[in-house]
Amino acid sequence: MLRQILPSQLVSLADSVFSQSDGNYKKAIATAAIPAALGAYVLYYWRQGRDLPPGPVGLPLIGRLPWTDPKNLHLTMQKVAEKYGDITSFYLGSRLFIVLNSYPMMKEMLDDYNFAGRPRLRLFLKLTRDCGIIFTEGYMWSQHRRLSLRTLRDFGFARAQTVEMVDDQLDSIFQTLDEAATSVTPMEVLGTFILASNSIITEMTLGHRFERNDPEFQKVNKLIKKLLEEGIVQTASALFPAVERFIVLFPLSSSVVHDVEYLHSFIRKEIQQREKVMVDESTEPECLCDVYIHEKRKAEKAGDFETFKEFQLIRVILEFFLAGTDTTARSIEWLLLYMAFYPEVQDRVQNELDSVIGQSRRPRMQDRTELHYTSAVIDETYRKASLAAIGVFHRAVEETHFHGYRIPSDAFIIPNVYGVHHRVEYWERPNEFYPEHFLDNEGRYRSSPYLIPFLIGRRSCVGESLARMEIVLFFTAIMQRYRVRPAPESAAKKDDILSGWMGSLRIPGNTV
Repeated sequence: MLRQILPSQLVSLADSVFSQSDGNYKKAIATAAIPAALGAYVLYYWRQGRDLPPGPVGLPLIGRLPWTDPKNLHLTMQKVAEKYGDITSFYLGSRLFIVLNSYPMMKEMLDDYNFAGRPRLRLFLKLTRDCGIIFTEGYMWSQHRRLSLRTLRDFGFARAQTVEMVDDQLDSIFQTLDEAATSVTPMEVLGTFILASNSIITEMTLGHRFERNDPEFQKVNKLIKKLLEEGIVQTASALFPAVERFIVLFPLSSSVVHDVEYLHSFIRKEIQQREKVMVDESTEPECLCDVYIHEKRKAEKAGDFETFKEFQLIRVILEFFLAGTDTTARSIEWLLLYMAFYPEVQDRVQNELDSVIGQSRRPRMQDRTELHYTSAVIDETYRKASLAAIGVFHRAVEETHFHGYRIPSDAFIIPNVYGVHHRVEYWERPNEFYPEHFLDNEGRYRSSPYLIPFLIGRRSCVGESLARMEIVLFFTAIMQRYRVRPAPESAAKKDDILSGWMGSLRIPGNTV
């Protein structure tokens, strides 16, 4: 029967295998199985790879990991884009990544509702319970994104109270900087701005502020900073889907879950306090939490107990802390670094501030229309630093085709913000710090559609207006009052510091 089924050239091989002793038989089977398994694996991924966007070939199981520097993932993507074009794909681990490298490609895809999905990672689902805004999709995401945008507009930079919040934080910042100015030890500024940003977010979301030395507030700040720095568990979950079901067993994963649950508990207590303040519908909302409580009560009267449940509000508030704090603080850190390493630019910024505003009052958002060079410097820092260098991962809600390429629903879609910000077709001097990118021939400020620090499309940053306001007012007030210089040991490391590296955000290689 064997000879009837097998081609004649394989009969001798089959006979030889089955005639071996038991030990040799097992060895022969193992020897044949390994290349067969590898061959099947390669064939599977070859079939899977058909119709995908072009890109480099990787190794089985690990993809392009051996050729990828995780601290410079944006540079890896840049090299792939230069060779393969505006939309590329490759495997990292066993996960497929599809990268958008041009502004038109990015805008078209990210405006499409089908590409507004988020990767469905087990750890994130465990932590978020499919609530919040950042990691959710569909009806709940659209409802709460819309409400958050409206609330931020109502409680945002248009209100005098918000400017007062910023002024109060500036008083604290100035006190810290004044003390540092009399010290011979260089100052690390990041922690100061994290505290300031967190205080503003606390007041806008929870309706009150904490004293800076409040033990619980300090613990919350430390946990937020810790969570932003610990990406290894999330990375393992993202790159190796096979380990996802075991990810919650990792010790570091347990630590992440414990820290997030503490933050959930902290916010839950704050919400319960606000519910006591919001006695009835006649009580005027003072913060995001109050607005949600109003909406929750209205929905429950109509029989809807899901859309505005308490945990949804907990996640929305926590995401404002996680997304808003580090972004604002790091942006100011980058601005001060560029001022320190480009003193001639700092001179022009300070001269403009003296000319337009003087020393009798602090800068206001309305002043931006006259602060042409300063506005250009802020935008050029957004571009050159590219804080959100690879944006936030998207996914296709349903498998589809885009420009003739197949986009599987389990692929991670990456908007290559760094690539757009450093593309020679869009910028006169893409690799230089050159504020003139945002000035016309008469020296007046001009915006650029290719500057996308807060991303574009349906998933653009909800807190963009608040972040921009904080960054402008903090930066201009500091430039009005202080001269920034690099620490002596940092002066010789300019290139290393400004080249930065990738964490959850692209951060400097060191500090001023």
